[in-house]
Amino acid sequence: MAISFAALVFKAAQVSDQALSHGFAVALAGYDVPAPTLTVVELRGLPGYAAAFYRSGMKASGATAFEETDHTAELFEDELPPALAVRDAAGDAAVGDDAVVWSLVYSEEATLDDGAKVTASGYERHFVRDGDEGLEAGVETGEASDVTPLDPDADDAELSPHRGSTFLSKSLGVAIVPALVGALYEDGRRLVVRFFDPGAESIARETERLVTVLGRVKGRGAFEPPAALAGVALPPAYHAFVRAYDWADPSDPGDLYRELAIGRIEGTLKFSRSADLERIAAEPWWKSAADTGLVPIAELVSSALGPSRKGGRVIALAADGESLSIVDDRGVTSVAGPTFAELLAYLALGWKKRDDIEEDLIGALMLRAKLRADR
Repeated sequence: MAISFAALVFKAAQVSDQALSHGFAVALAGYDVPAPTLTVVELRGLPGYAAAFYRSGMKASGATAFEETDHTAELFEDELPPALAVRDAAGDAAVGDDAVVWSLVYSEEATLDDGAKVTASGYERHFVRDGDEGLEAGVETGEASDVTPLDPDADDAELSPHRGSTFLSKSLGVAIVPALVGALYEDGRRLVVRFFDPGAESIARETERLVTVLGRVKGRGAFEPPAALAGVALPPAYHAFVRAYDWADPSDPGDLYRELAIGRIEGTLKFSRSADLERIAAEPWWKSAADTGLVPIAELVSSALGPSRKGGRVIALAADGESLSIVDDRGVTSVAGPTFAELLAYLALGWKKRDDIEEDLIGALMLRAKLRADR
């Protein structure tokens, strides 16, 4: 059986599960794959190091092995590949300042051996692959790229100096392919690829980040949300948001977020206060949304005067505390695009001076939201 895998390699102490999941989510923003996951395994032959094996979920949806390999090869050679996005995410954390991330995409069947190394100061990639014009080898850095045609009948001794796995083996001081193949068959931690965890702790953290960016006060004017609206319990994530948000900033009494454009959330947004929640839940047209387990959290308003009583649209949160929908005043529901945590992050990024990593993140959030909304 032909061996095929795509993995990142890193020091376990330098790259957290959150950085792995978040980084892959950024890299995958423009790819509509069904269920991307990572399996994290400690490398027995390389103490202190771990590998994260990527799976797109395409095979379970009927894709062929060739389609899976083609997608993976494209992802790992993209302008913002997973190794770079994960290193950025790790470097954003205190423990990841010196993080180094290696990647290897390897397929015997497709003659693909593509390895890269990413540090805080640079990027280097070596590969052998079947290109459009035949077998080829390449070297790429942040400054230059060079691709050389190879003899299609070249033996392994001729290919070896060009292989990505050779580059990684020299860099890490271990034969990397046997180490990774062995790890493939071991149990590991399974991570779902996503920008942010949907739990209450994550929502509180993103809300606090937004409050800080706006120069506001955490929890000011916070109210006690009802236990349920129209018979639907409010999820813990929403309670965490209410406790952390600033509801009474005297310098911005309107509390309006204007000129938003992420997924189907376009225009001016206002987070709903207690009276607004009760008003929306009492509307006859809200029953269809409540019947699907949605609760209102914000409105898209028609003007600076406040929520529109007619023709308005409500942003609604699902019971999982993650998924957002748009509900109009006919009760028609559509996918909003961003998740709750993604919306909060988008708002915070939109109101601050962004560095290069944050520019990548806000672009990825908008692209992922568009893909979800367009499905």
